[in-house]
Amino acid sequence: MLGNAETRKNMVTSLFLEPDVLERHVRKLEAKYKEAERHEVRFESWRTDDAEIVLVGYGIVGRILKAAVELARARGIAVGLLRPITLFPFPSPQLRQLAKHVKAFVVVELSTGQMVDDVRLALAGAAPVEFLSRVGGNAPSAEDVLAFIEHTFPGCLPHGAQPEAQQEVVIHG
Repeated sequence: MLGNAETRKNMVTSLFLEPDVLERHVRKLEAKYKEAERHEVRFESWRTDDAEIVLVGYGIVGRILKAAVELARARGIAVGLLRPITLFPFPSPQLRQLAKHVKAFVVVELSTGQMVDDVRLALAGAAPVEFLSRVGGNAPSAEDVLAFIEHTFPGCLPHGAQPEAQQEVVIHG
């Protein structure tokens, strides 16, 4: 049977085996991440100044959501867009700032909800968060997003307006 000294070289805990060295390294990384959170958040905020509902989506979904904002605005619904460009650091402070005047957020993803959790954590209950999910290579159209908004927030429609017929939309939330 091998003694402790003979097996220690095979034990893997990290690149740094000495706890004090490892702790200094982790603290250095922690400071680096906090600096990135202060100075490296990248996002696009579009038509959010007077928005009552803010759509949140990244990548190709961001382009779809811009068209959805235009469709909603044409129907008299005050919708805006926050499009994260970086997912780390995440634009949490910007979401919290918007929550001061926004009634609700709608997260749209081509997944089962990885980013919606980030949005909910960032907002910490400051505003409701609804979720529209498409998967399997399917993407919602701008019309699908508008139908989701009209169905989920019937009170957002201008007086006398009727929601458009809703197409098939997967609703999670």
